[in-house]
Amino acid sequence: MKSVAELLKKKKLNLEKGIYIIHGSEEILHKNFVNLLKRLYDSVNIYHGEELDLEKFIQLLGEKTLFAQRGNINVIFNAEKFFSRLRKKQKEKLIRLLQRDLKNVVVISITADLKKGDLSKEPYKTLFSVAKDIFVAKPLNRKQITTLLERKLKSAGVSFEPEIIPYLLESFSDLVQLKMELEKLLTYVGEKGKITLAEVKELIQGNPNYTVFDFQKSFFDRDLSKSLKIFESLLEGLTHYERTSLTLQLEGLVLNTLNRLLIAKEKLAAGKKLETFAKDLGLFYPFQIAQFKNWLNLWSEKEIVSTLRGLYTFDQKVKLKFQPAVDNFKKFIFKSLG
Repeated sequence: MKSVAELLKKKKLNLEKGIYIIHGSEEILHKNFVNLLKRLYDSVNIYHGEELDLEKFIQLLGEKTLFAQRGNINVIFNAEKFFSRLRKKQKEKLIRLLQRDLKNVVVISITADLKKGDLSKEPYKTLFSVAKDIFVAKPLNRKQITTLLERKLKSAGVSFEPEIIPYLLESFSDLVQLKMELEKLLTYVGEKGKITLAEVKELIQGNPNYTVFDFQKSFFDRDLSKSLKIFESLLEGLTHYERTSLTLQLEGLVLNTLNRLLIAKEKLAAGKKLETFAKDLGLFYPFQIAQFKNWLNLWSEKEIVSTLRGLYTFDQKVKLKFQPAVDNFKKFIFKSLG
């Protein structure tokens, strides 16, 4: 298996006729893979698994020939939605066809998180066994996403405050949404050629005063009053669904930071210096490292573990017992900082 991220760096791809599989949850890597195909080949035909029936899928496979011709590439997005609808006899027919030599290049894009058990069942068992190559679209780590953001801004000729990168990373856990927001920012910049953190906050959140990034700082600065004030401000004007969604976003942000603090505590106890492993924690700029050092001083390992347990309790109440997210998160803030 090959990494899609590594493949995209090389910008080279030579496909012979047959089945190729991309699987993994990072949808943007699937899309970038297809964009690479479009640059390398004259035309690429795009299909969607939810729209295909067995006969159409068979047509896309084609007949036996030796090498792929440019423009003869079929891509099936969300192919798992097609496979999930197949009945037993249809699967048996498809398995027989997959074992033949094919006329076309067929790229099977699977964004579902396939487990070992799924791969042992048909048609995935045969599909993966006959594939000429398999590409894995694993979620990018923080360092990789940081590099992508910086490269995108620099290639567009935009000068930017370094605080913008971590702000974007903390604001958007979904890479596709992050890409959309970045494109919006680049459109805003236009010929101006530069952008500030204040402008980014205003464009993304619609409220230049407080953001999720500000909440993170106030929470880990152990400022109870300000944390509650920012939380209330962030909720203003939102629907019930949006308030719940934002609260769960903040939960994820706090969880991520607590985990990084705990890892740092363990490494520091082993005699390592923060600067030597800062990048592994997603700390790429001096101001981030300085802020993180302050948090390490403010939070003991016992307090971090206790707060993680409190977050786990919050998660159970909201996701298993269906209790209100906003009210329970306020209680979590009080208990953690009070």
